[in-house]
Amino acid sequence: MKKFVFNRALILGGSKGLGKAIANELKKDCRFVETFSSKDIDTSNLDSVKSFIKKYKNADILVLNSGGPQPLSFKDIDEKVWTKYFNQLFLGFCLILKNLKVNDNGYIFYISSSIIKEPSENLIISSSLRIGFSSVLKSLSKSYSKRGVSVVNIAPGPFKTNRVKDLVKNINSYEKKLPLKKMGDPREIGMFVNFLTKNKIKYLTGSVVYFDGNLLNSI
Repeated sequence: MKKFVFNRALILGGSKGLGKAIANELKKDCRFVETFSSKDIDTSNLDSVKSFIKKYKNADILVLNSGGPQPLSFKDIDEKVWTKYFNQLFLGFCLILKNLKVNDNGYIFYISSSIIKEPSENLIISSSLRIGFSSVLKSLSKSYSKRGVSVVNIAPGPFKTNRVKDLVKNINSYEKKLPLKKMGDPREIGMFVNFLTKNKIKYLTGSVVYFDGNLLNSI
């Protein structure tokens, strides 16, 4: 009988893209991997979030993942849009962290974006709110460490997901401009997450890992 490293993983945004890739890899070493789409939990709707945390009380591995808004200029963003994405990308995740216990020696993975390093005016909502939640996670990481819970912020660049396809008009032309001349394979992030968990790598906690194919210019 296979010996599993962890018992339960909960993956938000796990029906496609990076979340699905993470789920597929975690299934190799985690007994129960539960994935959730926006139909299961809509983090922009706080009632949906509250229903989720009533049902799910704990996990060994928690993956916080969500899509974001389409590019909008600052002057075109109204209060309703700000509120929606404030809930989706910030407050909803905060409520989950506050109410869902990650078991001792477990893991929290936040799938953010490389724009937390180099913010984009066209993606100003996503940039600002993901930076804000990254700050929350970093602030809490030392408290989590007291229970052996690792917190890792994974900040992807361009990967082959529907999200990037929605943002980029001409994929072929865009890839030619990238340092590696191609977008990332979501499975790489999945393998990375599973590698950390199955090998119980702990000293990376509190860190941001930029998965951007050398796209960023920042040190």
